[in-house]
Amino acid sequence: MTALVSTRREMPRLYIASKAVASLGFIAVALASGALGATWSAVGLGALGLAAAGDIALGFSGKRTFLVGLSCFALAHCVYSAAFLFRGTGAWLVATAPAGALVAVGAWLVLRKRLPANMRFAVGGYIIAISAMLATGIATGISYRAPLLVCGVVLVVASDVAVGRERFGSPMFANKLLGLPSYYVGQTLIALSLGG
Repeated sequence: MTALVSTRREMPRLYIASKAVASLGFIAVALASGALGATWSAVGLGALGLAAAGDIALGFSGKRTFLVGLSCFALAHCVYSAAFLFRGTGAWLVATAPAGALVAVGAWLVLRKRLPANMRFAVGGYIIAISAMLATGIATGISYRAPLLVCGVVLVVASDVAVGRERFGSPMFANKLLGLPSYYVGQTLIALSLGG
C-alpha cells in the first residue's frame, strides 16, 4: 500500500524503502514457514533473496539499475525452477512445459517490436527464465497438491506482465496498481509454500 501511495505521489525514496520492507517481509514469511527444512525449499529461499534484490534495484530509475534488476529476477526465476525440479514435477511437466513455451512465444511476439535493439537479448532471456519458472512451479504445485504455490507462481508472472507493459508499452499508474499487489501476494504465497 505504501509503495502504491508513494508512486502516486512521486516520492521515490519512500517507494524504494517500502519495497525493501515488503521484500524482507516475504523472506521472513519463508523462514517462519520452515524454508530451511529441506534442500528444495532452501534453494527457493535463495530465489526469494534474489527477487528481493531485483525488486529494490527496480525501485531506482535508469537503464543500468533496470538491467541489474532484470538480471536478479532472471536468476531468481532460474533458481526457483531448480528448486521446483528438486522438489519434483511428476508427469505434469509434460503438460506445463508446452504451456510455458506458449507464454514465452506470446510475450516475445508482443514485446519484440517495442524493445530497443540493445535490450532484446536480455529481455528474451528473461522471458525464457520466467516461462520455465511458470512451467516447473505449476507442475510441482499440482504434483504436491500445493495450490498456494500454483497461485503464487501465476501471480508473480502476472506482475511481470504489468512491469513489461509499464517499461515497454503504456506507462500508467494502473500497471503499478495491478502489478505490485500481484507481485507481493505471489511471492508471499510461494514463501508460504516453501515450508510444505
